[in-house]
Amino acid sequence: MKKLFLLTVIFLITGFAISQNYQWQFVSYLPAPNPPINSISVIDQNRIWVCCDASGGAGRVYYSSNGGVNWVLRNTGLPASNCYGIDAYSENIVFVGMVDGDLYKTTDGGLNWTRVLDLTNSFCNGVKMYTANYGFYFGDPTASGQPYQIRVTTNGGNNWNLVPGSPIAGSEYGVINAWDFTDTLHVWMGSANTVASSTNAKVYRTSTGFYGTWANTVVNGTGGSSGCYFQAVAFINNNSGMVGSSGGDIRKTTDGGVTFTNVTPPVGLTSYAVINMNGLKDNSNTIRMSTIGDSAKIFRTTNLGTTWIQEYLPAVAQVSQVQHIQFVNSATGIGFGGLGASGGLGGLIKYAPVTGITNSNGIIPSEYLLSQNYPNPFNPSTSIKFSLPKSGNVILKVYNSLGKEVETLISEDMVAGTYTVSYDASKLTSGMYFYKISVNGFTDTKKMMLVK
Repeated sequence: MKKLFLLTVIFLITGFAISQNYQWQFVSYLPAPNPPINSISVIDQNRIWVCCDASGGAGRVYYSSNGGVNWVLRNTGLPASNCYGIDAYSENIVFVGMVDGDLYKTTDGGLNWTRVLDLTNSFCNGVKMYTANYGFYFGDPTASGQPYQIRVTTNGGNNWNLVPGSPIAGSEYGVINAWDFTDTLHVWMGSANTVASSTNAKVYRTSTGFYGTWANTVVNGTGGSSGCYFQAVAFINNNSGMVGSSGGDIRKTTDGGVTFTNVTPPVGLTSYAVINMNGLKDNSNTIRMSTIGDSAKIFRTTNLGTTWIQEYLPAVAQVSQVQHIQFVNSATGIGFGGLGASGGLGGLIKYAPVTGITNSNGIIPSEYLLSQNYPNPFNPSTSIKFSLPKSGNVILKVYNSLGKEVETLISEDMVAGTYTVSYDASKLTSGMYFYKISVNGFTDTKKMMLVK
């Protein structure tokens, strides 16, 4: 079964920065058996679809109507196969691909699924509906020397036609979520060179649409025993974008993918795999990159890698893998990340303004103070109040009775004032916990008891 090629290595942890009180926050795990997420499709900040590895007799597709807080399983009619690649045109019309390349469609919000593309020996890397009728499918070649399965529908996904100019593959295939577009004419796709210890792989492109001319650039990279995978692709406009590889190679282009040049990785990243990239098309020039090494990390750049900012990740995301990142739109600034790795727990994180924090009043306190949480004991929510006489970078963390960090509640710059943080500990077990604040050299720790 085809999976992303991953490196597990040790490297130094770099500092992170928070921008405009937005940060990544853990939302939820998927219901048991918590299958790892392979792809996500975000309709808006409330309606989200995810597809996962198979478990319990069928492929698993979940839907949330409240931003990932709760999930419902919608897999009636799907085979017992892993699901890869999902696109929700609306709450009811959704397409999901399978490990063998087949494509399924629902028109009733996942209550029933019907196969609309029957392939053998392929693999779904992505699907996208631009309109209710027009969309494309990106699948693996069925064998070496065969064309990539780049298919187009003009009738709402009921039929999918292989485009005549689809590139012919050598010892390679596509990679899940490794594609991007700016419009229906400009599309880019990464690939995996499966030759062991290979030092390059192709990045495919078209600027004339799916039925137009396809070209490729051979991009140098670092190969391992499974080959060299350029498995992350992100563009911010028709000319500028970045790609990343399983060997930790980061490349950029300013000519639409005709040529690529090396990018210096973030400080401290010396051996790692790039898992996914996301490029915003809102003139902010923002590209985000998820990596895996000693832990999962997300970095962002607004200048094609000249500078990088590491974004804070909650602890549960650091021990997993951010498999796929999607943002709602430029107006909200809100994004989501699907957590998934073989053997790991599937879950969702959200990039949004920090919630549950309120400034109690406009009075500037005279001293630093960390108050006892209330109520205490609690089940499952409690409030933590603290005071800042001066502005500073506030770090508020929760630890278990063994001193192991279980959650970071705050890690950001805050102005002087008195604040209350609402904390939901529903995912923790009963017991004694500690919370600790650090700001401007001041630290304090207090106990709290969770009783379920």
